[in-house]
Amino acid sequence: MTWDGLSFVVATVAKRRAKSQISGTAGGRSKSRSYAPASMSAAEDLLDEPDVSPTTTTTTTTTTTAAATAALRPTPPADHYSMDTLSDEVFFDSKGTGSPETGSGTASYDTSKDVGGSRYHPSVQEWQRPAVPVSDSVDASGRSSSHIGRSRIWSRILDSCFDNSDRRQYGRGVAGRLFRRTFRESVRKEKNITESDGKEKSVREQLDEMNEYRPYFTWWVTTVQVFILLLSIMCYGLAPPGFTLKQQSGQVLMASLSIQTVDYWEPSNFWIGPRAADLIHLGAKFAPCMRKDEKIYRHVEEQRRAERETGCCIRNDDSGCVQSSRRECSTRLSVWKKWSELAKGPDGRLSGSVCGQDPNYCKEPASVPPHEWPDDITRWPICRKRIAAVKKIHAAEHMACEVIGHPCCIGIHGECRITTREYCNFVRGYFHEEATLCSQVSCLNNVCGMIPFHNPDVPDQFYRLWTSLFIHAGVLHLVITVLLQYFLMRDMEKLAGPVRIGVIYIVSGIAGNLASAIFVPYRAEVGPSGSQFGLLACVFVEFINSWQMILNPWRVLAKLVGWTLAFFLVGLLPWVDNYAHIFGFIFGFLLSYALLPFVSFGPYDRRRKVLLIWVCLVAVAVMLTALIILFYVTPIYECKICEYLNCIPLTRDFCAEQNINFNKKLDII
Repeated sequence: MTWDGLSFVVATVAKRRAKSQISGTAGGRSKSRSYAPASMSAAEDLLDEPDVSPTTTTTTTTTTTAAATAALRPTPPADHYSMDTLSDEVFFDSKGTGSPETGSGTASYDTSKDVGGSRYHPSVQEWQRPAVPVSDSVDASGRSSSHIGRSRIWSRILDSCFDNSDRRQYGRGVAGRLFRRTFRESVRKEKNITESDGKEKSVREQLDEMNEYRPYFTWWVTTVQVFILLLSIMCYGLAPPGFTLKQQSGQVLMASLSIQTVDYWEPSNFWIGPRAADLIHLGAKFAPCMRKDEKIYRHVEEQRRAERETGCCIRNDDSGCVQSSRRECSTRLSVWKKWSELAKGPDGRLSGSVCGQDPNYCKEPASVPPHEWPDDITRWPICRKRIAAVKKIHAAEHMACEVIGHPCCIGIHGECRITTREYCNFVRGYFHEEATLCSQVSCLNNVCGMIPFHNPDVPDQFYRLWTSLFIHAGVLHLVITVLLQYFLMRDMEKLAGPVRIGVIYIVSGIAGNLASAIFVPYRAEVGPSGSQFGLLACVFVEFINSWQMILNPWRVLAKLVGWTLAFFLVGLLPWVDNYAHIFGFIFGFLLSYALLPFVSFGPYDRRRKVLLIWVCLVAVAVMLTALIILFYVTPIYECKICEYLNCIPLTRDFCAEQNINFNKKLDII
C-alpha cells in the first residue's frame, strides 16, 4: 500500500516537471494567450489524461515517464508538405507549389507520426491541405472535437485559417490562367547572387519569399464607385437611352407672356445613366471647368457686348417688362426704354436702362463715391436691397414694372438667356431670380458645380482629374468596371499590395484624364479608363519580368496584344476615352516596372532592372510635367482628327455634341 502511494507521487511529479519544460513556467501552464502548436498539444493531451488508478507500479511509472518524454519530441510534417508536386517539364500548373526554405524537392518526414494532427510546421512557409482528409474525433456529447490546441480549436478551423496553398503565384495570375501559361522547370533552380553578403538565392527561393496581400484598395474603390453611381441616379435621374439625339417638345410660358411650343434636342446615354450636364456637375473630366478656355471666354464676351445694347422692353398693358434688344421688342405691343445721347439717364448715363435695377434705387450696394456704379450695365453688381419704387407715368418706368424674365444658364458651355422660370425649368437650366442681367451670373460656375471658382471668370477645378475616376456614365459602364477590377485589379493587388496598386491606379488615371483634356477638351468623360489600362500594363510588366520562366512567351505576348487591341476598340464608344486608355497604359507600364516585385536571374539582370526602375520614375515625372504644361500653358482648342480616335460616328448622331441644341426661332416680345 505504501509502495503504491509512493509510485503515485513520483508519477505526479514527473508529469508536472514535463509540463513545466513544455510551457516554460513553473506551474506547467503557459502564460501566453495563444494556443500551443500541434506538435506540443499531443504531449499535453497525453499528460492531461486523468490517472484515476493509484495502483501503478514502478514499471508503469517508468513507462509513463518515457512516453511523456517521447511525446515532447516535435512531430515532423507529413508527406503532404511536399512542394514538388510538379512535373519535370512545367511548374505552377497545380495548387500547392510552394517550397520549404531548404529548397529540397521532396520531404523526408514520416507520415505515420503525424496522422490526425495539424498541418502546420515552422519549417514550412505555407499551410497545405492534406492528401487524405483528417476526421475529427467525436466527444461524449456528440460534437466533433480535435486534439489540436488542447482540444479547444478544431483542426479543420486551423486548416482553413492558415491554408495558403492556393496563394497568388508570380507570373500565374488571372491572365496566366486565362492564357494557360506554362513554366520551365529548369529556370527555378538557377542560382544568382542577389545580396550584398554574397548569399545565393535560386529563382524558386525568390518566388517563395514573395508575400500575398489582401485587396483592400480594390474593395474600397469599387464600393465608392458603386455608391456614387447609385447616388447620382437617385439625385439626377436617367438620360434618354439610345444612340441618337432625343427631341423634347413642350408648351411653356415665354418672356412674351404667351404660351409657345418649344423644341430642343439632347444627347442620349446608351450606358443607362445620368445626362451629360449632370455628370459634369458631379465631377466629370471637362476642360472648360479646369482652366480658362479662350473659346468659351470669347463667347461670353460677345454676349456681354450684345447685352450693353439692350434696354427694358415694357408692355403697353402694364403686364410686365423684360430686358431685351430692340429687335426682340415689339413696337406695337411694347415700349423699348433705352438711354442714349438724346435721352440720357440719371447722372447722364448712356448704358441702360435695366428692368428692375437702377443705381438710384439700390441701397446695397449703394452707388456713392468712391464706389459709384460704372456707366456700363455689364459691370453692375446684383442689388441685394432695393428702395421701394413709386409708380409714375414718365419717371423710372423700368423700376415700376413687373420683371418677367431673369438670367437662365442652359447647356454645358455657359449659354445664358433672359427668360421665364417655366422655360428655364423645361430645358433643365439654372434660373437666377436674384439677378437681372446675364453679366451678373457665372453660368460656367453653375454648369461645373462642385467647389465655386475662386475667380468667377477663371475656372480652377483641376481636381476633376481625380474625381472623374469614381464617376460612371451608367449602369453598363459600372458593370464593366466592377468586372475588370474584381478579376484583374484584385489579382494584381494580391501580388503588389494596396499601396503600389493604389499609386498605379490613381497616377495612371490622372495622366490619362489629363491627356484626354488636352486633345478632346469639350467632351465630358467619366470612368477609370486610364486606371484600367494602367492595370493592364501591370499584366504586361509581370509577363516581361517572368519571360525566362515561360514556355512559348511569344505566343503569350500575341494573346495579350490581341486582348489589348480589343479593349482599345471599346474606347471608340461615347463616354469612353481612348486618349485616357493610351496614356494610362504608358504611365501604368512605367510605374508597374518601377513598383511591381520582380525576380532576378543573375547579378547583371538585377543591376539592369534597378537602373530601369530609376529611368521609369524619371520618365513618369518628365511626361507628367509635359502634359501639365501642354494643358495650361499651350492648350489645344481645335483638333478635328483627334476626335476620330476617341469616337467613330457609326451613325449620324452617335458622336453628337453633348450640349443641348435649340431651334433658332426668334421670340418676339
